[in-house]
Amino acid sequence: MRLTAFDQVLVYGATGPAGAARESVRLAVAAERLGYDRFWVAEHHGATSGCGSPEVLVAAAAAATGTIRVGTASVLLPHYAPLKVATTFNLLERLFPGRIDLGVGRGPGGVETVTRLLARAGEAPYHEKIEHLLAHVTAGTDLLPESSPPQLWLTGAGPGGAQLAARHGLPFCLAQFAHGAPRPDIVALYRENFRPGPFGAAPRVSVAVRVACADDPGDVRRLRSVLALAAAPTGRRTLPSWEELHALGPAAPSPETGTDGTALLSGVPAEVAERLAALVAAYAPDELAVTTVCPDFDLRVRTFELVRAMFPAG
Repeated sequence: MRLTAFDQVLVYGATGPAGAARESVRLAVAAERLGYDRFWVAEHHGATSGCGSPEVLVAAAAAATGTIRVGTASVLLPHYAPLKVATTFNLLERLFPGRIDLGVGRGPGGVETVTRLLARAGEAPYHEKIEHLLAHVTAGTDLLPESSPPQLWLTGAGPGGAQLAARHGLPFCLAQFAHGAPRPDIVALYRENFRPGPFGAAPRVSVAVRVACADDPGDVRRLRSVLALAAAPTGRRTLPSWEELHALGPAAPSPETGTDGTALLSGVPAEVAERLAALVAAYAPDELAVTTVCPDFDLRVRTFELVRAMFPAG
């Protein structure tokens, strides 16, 4: 099973936005050491976001590592001109040949006030932007310098994204963490409608999961509370630090809040391994993309280490 370490670049406590970006690069280095195949970063905008320009973090993470593939999950294409995205990733691929992934999606990527400012009048529909992007990447014209293309992925949470990926013969990454129960019907729709093309001769599926895994059950409970706090309208600009979570004690939100079903796979290693095995059985994916919500950097790395051990390399 190929594994991706997926970083949403969340901002915790005193670490702040600058620290979140630096820790993302450190996490890429750790993911490479642990034997992960890919390292992806998300795009989110606004004052509470750690990464509004994922291509910048991709460059920093690729420069700090040597072999792991580095990319996005995802560039929010509705906000940008396809040629600009193609140009940016053409340059990244020339700097780090054979190591760059370009995942694209269409989520809002922030609160309404931010996404409204990112929007541009007269923009083409999302499906047309995908077509334009693919044309730019494969055209071999004077629009872009000569280079091998990045590996393209389409990310999504529903059947629309699955069908679009299938129509263009793209690999598809399903955001399983957006669902409270497995949705193998979405992946089945993708596989049934897949059209081979320049980006793949056969369907390729990654399933993105959010994991809260630790050796200590008390740490697991605190990690589950982070997700509940992230969903609560507190007005904070950051998520709590690890020290703040310890200080909350019994006042921490119920671990059941916002953690039902498969939106969060939580537990000690044996429990998480069982739940991941059930998802793998449901989807039969080619790859898993793993993200976590963890204020403590060392414990965050430990989470990725525990998941890696559940799927031995080779």
